[in-house]
Formats: sequence, C-alpha cells, structure tokens
Amino acid sequence: MSYRLLPMERFAYSVRELVEKLAPEADEEAKRRLIRQVRHWTNSDLLTPLGGKNTGTGISREYGPDEVRKAAILWELTRFGMTVPQLEGTGEYLDEIAKDPSWKDAVTDKRPVYLELLRTPDDESQSWLLARDAPNLKQLHHSQKSRSLKSGMPAIPQPSFTAALVLSLNRIFARLTV
Repeated sequence: MSYRLLPMERFAYSVRELVEKLAPEADEEAKRRLIRQVRHWTNSDLLTPLGGKNTGTGISREYGPDEVRKAAILWELTRFGMTVPQLEGTGEYLDEIAKDPSWKDAVTDKRPVYLELLRTPDDESQSWLLARDAPNLKQLHHSQKSRSLKSGMPAIPQPSFTAALVLSLNRIFARLTV
C-alpha cells in the first residue's frame, strides 16, 4: 500500500469550484448540468453547504472538503442511474461515515475502504455497509443454503440481496484535488 501526502485542504469551495473538482475535463454544458445537480442534491439534503442552504439570492453556497467528497460519491451513484428519491437518507449516512476513522483512511489512502449498497429482492429497501480492506459481501448472507457452480467448485452461499454496488472510496477520493 502506498501512502500519499495530502496538500493543505481548503476550507470552502463554491458550487462552481466543487464541480471543477468532480469533472475538470467536462465541457461547459456538462459542468452547467452538474452545477444544477449539486444544487438539487443540496435542496434534497444530500449535501450540506457551510452555513446552511441559503435558498435566497445574493448568498453563495460554499462546501467543505468532506462535502466535496460526498458529492463525488453521489455523482458516482448517479452515474449508475440512482435518482435523488432513491438516494434519500444517503446524505445523513455519508455524514456519519465521514466521522468514522475509515473515511480518513480512504482520504489518505492508508488502507482500502469500500462503500457497499445492497438492494433487497423486493427492491423496496436498500442497505449501506462500510468495509475496510476488502468488500464484505461474503458476510451478508442470511441463509446457510449453498449451491455449487460446478462439481469441484466451492459452494456459493445464497445472498439476502438481489443486487450490490461496491464503491472504492480511495479511488473516488483520489480523483479529487481537495
């Protein structure tokens, strides 16, 4: 595992600066769409600007470094087709894991950290899981029933979920220059 030194973090970023961190290579139209998306995430309580939402005119929103990181996670999730209603509560969950030592480990690339999203068979609920060093999918089985892929192959436990998405926080955070 390699360790990288982080430059001194800035305290606050405007919406435009946040978007520049997320998509520096995007064209201006894509950046305008992403600015609207960041504002939508903020209005939907997925992101929390410093000093509150400031929904009126004349007061610019600014975001701290961890909010930029949260925005990068949200952006990754939307690239997989997740909508704001599907992400309800995700902002609060990300606020909680930002307090966990694993978050800092991902920021400093000290050890691998994964964020896992699991959907149930009825597609009516989803669960989040924070994992260190390796994804935890093996531990998420509710049944001891197993099925073998081929004779001689190890048995695969029946999962309690129908779909899982695993995000590497290290990789997501490494793309940012926060």
